[in-house]
Order: sequence, then structure tokens, then C-alpha cells
Amino acid sequence: MIKRALAAGVIAAATLFKPAFAAETPSLKVAMTTWVGYGLLHLAQEKGFFAAHDAKVELVSVQDKASTAAAIATGRLDGWATTVDTFIFYNAQKIGVKQVLAVDFSAGGEGLVTASDIKTVKDLKGRRIGAEEGSATYFFLLNVLADEGLSLKDIDLQNMRAGDAGAAFVAGRLDGAATWDPWLSQAGKRSGHVLVSSRDKPGLIVDTVAFRSDVIEQHPEAVAGFIQGYFDAYDYWKANSEEANKIMADALGIKIDEFRASLAGLQFVSREDNAAYIGSADTAGKIAEVTKRGADFYKGLGLLKADLDPASVVDGRPLAAALGGQAKQ
Repeated sequence: MIKRALAAGVIAAATLFKPAFAAETPSLKVAMTTWVGYGLLHLAQEKGFFAAHDAKVELVSVQDKASTAAAIATGRLDGWATTVDTFIFYNAQKIGVKQVLAVDFSAGGEGLVTASDIKTVKDLKGRRIGAEEGSATYFFLLNVLADEGLSLKDIDLQNMRAGDAGAAFVAGRLDGAATWDPWLSQAGKRSGHVLVSSRDKPGLIVDTVAFRSDVIEQHPEAVAGFIQGYFDAYDYWKANSEEANKIMADALGIKIDEFRASLAGLQFVSREDNAAYIGSADTAGKIAEVTKRGADFYKGLGLLKADLDPASVVDGRPLAAALGGQAKQ
């Protein structure tokens, strides 16, 4: 099963870090990992939906998040598709980007697997749990604990990559792991189970696309066109799912069966759900609540050094402009 951290065909550093496009050219260079949740962006590119809305787009596969954040901050990339918690961790306000579009909701793709004797979240107290600090699964674990009045102080946290945590759990070296598939589906190999998954926490683990604030200001039509291209891809996928899935799998360089399996753990985001999650220029969406809670978590843990204002890292204007030209839901 493909992982968020894995990026096939990583673009060479010299290509990735070329100077930003000239201000007068409405070109959007957007970085992302090789993740099924970004499939509709690839579909929009392959089918010419971005171009149909006068948005010139270059999708760049890149593995390292720290390098991506640095490239965004210094103007060498125009946009970044990643999880909301990543934008919190790297302080989107400080690097100067604003999220404008939600592309997928995790719907069971991330979760917490535990030994069978752990029946509730409160049973995690004192148990050895693996999670990767700063990752989406770590963010998920923080929220799961907080919802039951617990914190990291109540567990024996082992900092390791999500895939390694899953493998260690299956091997019997951990009592639980915050991880993703295939480890979620393999919990039964050691008489374990999925205690809670992102399906139980809708809107918590979400992939969004953000653009630099100056790009949004200088090229609002191109950013709105990017969003419209995504929605065209969404419509095409709904009407032609088999063909669209094949196109997306090929673009991502993975087998169609693997693509379909990963797709089962997520939900592509419609116009209506985008409006509710991103919000508008006047009304905050659910993303503000998730960001505020995450910023408080990370600030308390010392992972976020500066304050982060949720309102400063989301811009609902491009979505409103895109929806203004596409009233269909």
C-alpha cells in the first residue's frame, strides 16, 4: 500500500529549485508526494482541465517536507498539496501560504491499531505506542487521546515512522501503533484490532492545496482556475470512474489494484464539502477549528515555536470565485 511519505520519481533538486516563474506569468508550480488522494490533480492535468480554465500548472513530486517548506518560503514553489497538520507543523503563516482547496478526507486510511486487550482509548494508559512525531498519524493520535482527556504523558510513546510502527506492532514489540494501511488491515495477524480510525474522526486528517499569499494576490484567476480544474476532474471521475482511476494510477506510477485499495480509505472532496471545510471570506470553515486545536497541541509540545492564527493560513476567496463559476454541486 502506498504511503504518504513515499514519492516515486522524485524530481531532481536542480529542477525543483529553479527560480520561481516571472510575476507576469500565471504559472503554478505545485509540490506533492505520490499519494492517491492527489489523484484528481493528476487527472485534471492529464485531461487538460486546468488549461481549460487558463491555469498553467506543473505538478512536482517531492519527498522531503522540510525542503518543500523552504522552497515555498523562498518563492521557488508556488503551491503545496499536503495535510492540514503539516501546514500547522511547518507554520503556514510563517512560510507565507494559505490553503484554498481540500482535495481528500481520510476515511479510514489512518488509525490506531492496538492489542486485543485494549478495548477503549482510556486503556492506552501506560502502554507502549508507536507514532512518528509531526506526522499525520501522530496528529491523529494526539486528537484521539485529547478527546478522552488524555495526553502523550499518559502513554509510553515510541517515536518511529508510521510504517515501522505498524510493522513493530504486528511483530509484537508494541501495544499499539498510529499508522496506516496495510498495517491497519494486518492488525489481526497478532490478535489485534483497529481501535479507532480516521473514519471515526471525519474532517481531521485532510489533504489541502495551499498557494503562496503573493501568488493568490497577483494571479487570482489562475488560482481559481486551478480549483475549477480540480472540480472538473471530480465530475469526470464521478461519471467515468473506471477510466479516471486508470488515468490516475498511471500518472502516479502505481498498479490499478493498489490505487483502488488506497482509494477505499479516502474521500475526494466535492464542491459542497469544500465550502463547508474551507469556508468563505466571511465565514470560517471546519479547517479553522482543526488548525486551532492542532496549533495548541504543537505549541504545548514545543514543536511549534511561534503563534499560528488559523484565519491567516486559509483564504476562502479563490474557492468562492471558482464556485461562482460552477454552481453545480
